[in-house]
Amino acid sequence: MKKIYLEVKVVANNEVRNVAFAKGINRAINLGNVEKILAMMKVKGYRKAEMVQVVKAEDVITTGDIRLVDINGQDINPEDAAKYFLVLDGQHRTIAASLYNEWAAENGEEAINVPAIEVELQENETIAEYINEINITKKEWTTPDYVRGAANINPDNEFLQRYNELIKSEKNPDGYPISTLNLIFCGNNNAISKSDFSLLCSGKDEKGKKVKKPIIPAYNMEIGNKFIQICKDKGFDDKDIAKRYLSNQFNNIKTITGDVKEAVKIFQSITQNDKAAMFNTHGNLDENLVMEQFEKIRERYNRPTTVISIKDSKEVTANDDTEDIPYLEAEEV
Repeated sequence: MKKIYLEVKVVANNEVRNVAFAKGINRAINLGNVEKILAMMKVKGYRKAEMVQVVKAEDVITTGDIRLVDINGQDINPEDAAKYFLVLDGQHRTIAASLYNEWAAENGEEAINVPAIEVELQENETIAEYINEINITKKEWTTPDYVRGAANINPDNEFLQRYNELIKSEKNPDGYPISTLNLIFCGNNNAISKSDFSLLCSGKDEKGKKVKKPIIPAYNMEIGNKFIQICKDKGFDDKDIAKRYLSNQFNNIKTITGDVKEAVKIFQSITQNDKAAMFNTHGNLDENLVMEQFEKIRERYNRPTTVISIKDSKEVTANDDTEDIPYLEAEEV
């Protein structure tokens, strides 16, 4: 059964009208996009700055070359054209607003009118030309856009808030790619994807056709934050951490030892000489050099260190029972 949408009002230049679409010229409706916008509206309401673009329907009717329909696809009579604004850009948002008003009526919330800006076409420019130009230049959502949307819809979710804070984007060029974040917090570079965040934006929390599972994967926020802090304490920049070399080593150690605490301790044992050895002659973190140096770090960490006790000058081996005793490292030969 076809969905019947509520009429939604559009406001341009203080004039309120119903919405109209140009049959065959406006882009086909993507219900997935509508659901994402609707989910954000339910959390944030309608942002007045997010205006749609319209022209007066009667100005279009007079040209006789466009078929105008209402929000439910019904033809608009020429004598009723003055009751409508033709939406040139923003049809997904206006339909989402219609669904929002339906939801608002059921939940005791106030209905919304969609703010709009009235477009002035250039001389001899047609509606079809204008709409086509908008469609081919429209920017698709990137992964950071979906992460931001999911975080806005779920303001109390620490996982989404942290990803939104750290994700690399135009506004945060020093951030981390999604694959690196997945390694840091989930131990798997494919733990969550752009399409997963898209589902979260539409209000879903599970995915899968036959077997349902949570969209947000298992994660360890405490360890992930500790890893980042240790790397920064050791002098690595965000651009170094953004590469997967360090997080790969952390997860490899965790897998080999079977203990995340061991991975933390080994990273805490990194010296300035270790760090310097991981960079090439151009000053960039090098994957092969990182792997080679971590082999040395693990070997050094796992080899008992011979020490001389200042207290009684007896030679002892450092272990958990003696690590608090002041000591001097014996010179290696």
